[in-house]
Amino acid sequence: MRMADNRGMDRASAMASPSDPVTINAVPPSVPSIREAKLRPEFTERYAGIEPDVWFSAAGLAEQLITQLLRDGVPDQDLPQRVLDPAHFEFRGGEAGGARPASPR
Repeated sequence: MRMADNRGMDRASAMASPSDPVTINAVPPSVPSIREAKLRPEFTERYAGIEPDVWFSAAGLAEQLITQLLRDGVPDQDLPQRVLDPAHFEFRGGEAGGARPASPR
């Protein structure tokens, strides 16, 4: 049974809907919970298909770049230790992964 509040709206419709993006997992834009990266505009020509000055998931972007390098035929030993060069990308949120030791391939 729905109960009306004193303004005549029932409580169920007074609550925000689950599809309301403000109420679901709201995180202030200055504090993202995942590591994000955006391409610096001066390096746009080096990264076809990546829009500069737009924040992306760093993991997703790194995966996209590695996939492209492999499709282009770059041998495993020539793959960069760090795909998202900090000189070319800005980062925010999450934890910095840093370079990892090379794994045997």
